[in-house]
Amino acid sequence: MEINLEIKQNLAFFSPATEVLYGGAKGGGKSFLDRVSAIRWATEVPGIQVYLFRRTLADLRRNHMEGPKSFPILLKDHLASKHVKYSSQHNQYEFWNEAIIHLCYCESESDVENYQGAEIHVLMPDEATHYTEYQYRYFRGQVRLAGLKVPEQYKGRLPRIEAAANPGSIGHAWVKRTW
Repeated sequence: MEINLEIKQNLAFFSPATEVLYGGAKGGGKSFLDRVSAIRWATEVPGIQVYLFRRTLADLRRNHMEGPKSFPILLKDHLASKHVKYSSQHNQYEFWNEAIIHLCYCESESDVENYQGAEIHVLMPDEATHYTEYQYRYFRGQVRLAGLKVPEQYKGRLPRIEAAANPGSIGHAWVKRTW
């Protein structure tokens, strides 16, 4: 899979930081970067658990499952060869190496409890400013290695948080304060 990223996307993609925020205006490629990065982790780290979040299920589907740069298009060859399977029941992509990209949403404060005990190796809150600080901190508390065997080139880079955000919305103040 050949993917071309913009210079700023590459800086985030290859950042050695374990908590990254890629921000900017609408149309800057934040959601695309999330998808490319999730696929990279899933193909390069066996057994990794990537959790990509949007605030609502409708936003999750519209932003990540539809269009010319969506997961189904980016993973087309892997799906055709059966190296990757999509489970609509669990809303996740399961890779040949036991890695999973979980496509999640968290609309209300109480929805965080759906992820209690999750072993999140890579957390990707897409549009982080759409979440309350409580929701983000809850998810952040689930980020851990939990026995994941990390390849040598990624030691010190996992577990990891890769957030994306536009300015504004309910979480603007805490996102600005945090980053």
